[in-house]
Amino acid sequence: MAETVLLDLDKLNQALPFMRTSLVEYLYDAAVFLLHHHRHQSGLRCEVRSLDENLSYATLVWTRRYSENMINTFGDTGYAVEFAAEGMACLTIRATTKYTAIKRSQRHDGVDFWLAESDDLDKFAFQFAARMESKGITEARYPSDIKIKVDEGINQSKRSDEIRLPAYIIVTDFGKPVIVMVQR
Repeated sequence: MAETVLLDLDKLNQALPFMRTSLVEYLYDAAVFLLHHHRHQSGLRCEVRSLDENLSYATLVWTRRYSENMINTFGDTGYAVEFAAEGMACLTIRATTKYTAIKRSQRHDGVDFWLAESDDLDKFAFQFAARMESKGITEARYPSDIKIKVDEGINQSKRSDEIRLPAYIIVTDFGKPVIVMVQR
């Protein structure tokens, strides 16, 4: 059986240590909004997998309560999914690899975040070691929709291939939920 990791939305700030608190809070709220939309509750178990195999299981926890302000902020799931997926990807990368998201990329880079090695943040906080692109789905027809999103992320991340750093594509399906992580 695969290892179980904890994905704690309350600790999203640790997965984004150099980001403004306002961004962290926004990503957190978007995730709670989508999880509530699918009637998920804190403590739920989800699979973290590649396209072909289970990598681990995750227990997803949070304490923030769903609120009317979240509805007013996000409107619908189509808008919230991009931000919720970014938060989930940052938590997943921190929990399952040696990397932490340290900087949001520029749009033309083809990825969402630049990553550094978690153990070296004090010393080499802004020395990029990898890249990460996130995608989200509110409710996938598995596996076809997941594969489409992974392929989109792979193609998009190729824009910064000249940097020659590993790229992680992380797709979160909030309906099941399942998190698919592919390294290229």
